[in-house]
Amino acid sequence: MALIEELDKQGNFLFRWRSYIPGFILLLCLYSLKDFKFLNDSYETNLYYVAVCFAVSFLGLAVRCFVIGYAPARTSGRNTKEQVADVVNQEGIYSLVRHPLYLGNFLMYLGPVLYFRDIPLTLVFCLFFGIYYERIMFAEEKFLRDKFGNDYLDWANKIPAFLPKFSGYVKPKLGFSIRNILKREYPSLFGIVVIFVLFDFGANYLNGFFSWQEPWEAITEPQIWAFGAGAAFYATIRILVKTTKLLQVEGR
Repeated sequence: MALIEELDKQGNFLFRWRSYIPGFILLLCLYSLKDFKFLNDSYETNLYYVAVCFAVSFLGLAVRCFVIGYAPARTSGRNTKEQVADVVNQEGIYSLVRHPLYLGNFLMYLGPVLYFRDIPLTLVFCLFFGIYYERIMFAEEKFLRDKFGNDYLDWANKIPAFLPKFSGYVKPKLGFSIRNILKREYPSLFGIVVIFVLFDFGANYLNGFFSWQEPWEAITEPQIWAFGAGAAFYATIRILVKTTKLLQVEGR
């Protein structure tokens, strides 16, 4: 019992600090940047690989959006500061995996890590992510077990924790809300774009691939287009969120 309580305490503590995980992962990646070389020593070829890595991150964001698009208020898909749940999500993606948001996070963070083609870095990331989120998932599941008892256990015993199954999908009763996704996930999309742009700039600057004389000469046209589009999207949605009720959805 003492061990369970300690693990629960650790999980709730880590839950409150999970927003700092991207920063830690970013530091790991920046350390690897000094040894980075373009794929086949070609910036253009490397861009195709970057697109693949970005697609991995975007897939993670898509998983998160799938959760948030259907999540009602005060459920496990909406807790951001503390454990909150009026019901146990058992529909939609929750009929395939118990912790889809963390699966989405894993894929979002994995994309930038894969950028470096560094096996030790990837293994360290996977180990860190597994240890960190295992504690959080333990705390969340203890909260749900204590609150919902057999209603939670009957569902949890049939649904895998992290690697989803691909059968038995249950269609959600609520409709899919694009507005709810835009309201909650616009910083995530912009964050992904910024990280990849920074990595691309850093790789150019530190490796001297273009033999520039000034740092800004490492800025490329793909970086400008990606950052500009991402910044415009972020600014537009943030203005809507802060100054209007256009993206508010009743019961979400």
